[in-house]
Amino acid sequence: MSTPDPGLQPERTLLAWRRTALGLIANGVLLLASGHGSSDVRTGLGIVVLVLALGCWAAVSAVYRRAGGAAVHTLARHGVLRVAAGLVLVVGLFDLYAVITR
Repeated sequence: MSTPDPGLQPERTLLAWRRTALGLIANGVLLLASGHGSSDVRTGLGIVVLVLALGCWAAVSAVYRRAGGAAVHTLARHGVLRVAAGLVLVVGLFDLYAVITR
């Protein structure tokens, strides 16, 4: 009995997580730009968001590469999805802080 062909689902999932990471990177750049010259807190938050978003991008790509483009549940097994979801929540809180203190 052969294993079922996953089709393009793993690749679509990888691309979705890369888009999420790219959005977080853009968010970090905007936090950096909003804090440039006026707020050390926003600059720091922007740097933290950029580092975490790049880490998210690298982690998702590494797990996908190791799995050989196979099952998407490999990401869940490595806890990458929990970390990425937590990152999105933290960035949302950082953005809320930036909007409130503007």
